[in-house]
Amino acid sequence: MAGTTAFFGAQALADIAILEVVVGAVFLITGGAMVVGWKPAWSVVRLPERERSLTGFFLFGVLYAAAAAGCTAPLFIAVVLKGISVGPVLGIGVAVSYAFGMTAILAVATGLTALGGASFTTTLSAYTDRIYRIAGVLLAVSGVAEIYYYFYGFPRVIPQ
Repeated sequence: MAGTTAFFGAQALADIAILEVVVGAVFLITGGAMVVGWKPAWSVVRLPERERSLTGFFLFGVLYAAAAAGCTAPLFIAVVLKGISVGPVLGIGVAVSYAFGMTAILAVATGLTALGGASFTTTLSAYTDRIYRIAGVLLAVSGVAEIYYYFYGFPRVIPQ
């Protein structure tokens, strides 16, 4: 099993760089489509009504954090390992700073939603179309950056 994994892993690593262009092109096309107002038919998910309780909110938070870890954990681990490579004190400081920063952003958003309630979400929903188009611009720019990185790299930004 390990030999098979090593063989296919080596093959995947040899071809993985092309994914920079593929992902960049998908981001660029999707972002451009979002800017002009395209929305996929499956973009709205209807959730069933659920019971509101302290335990339910806690469980939702735990599950949400576990799901979000797939997006945030790789960056967190990379940042902390880079800090630890310089020294343990810096590594701990980086981990605490990262955790505080992420917590602060989520706490402010949650607090605004809880305090503002319906008025905050109503105000925000008035700008949904604009926010969607801005997200499309950011997605397209990230696609251009992916493609640029594949062909030229970022030697002035990221030392080689």
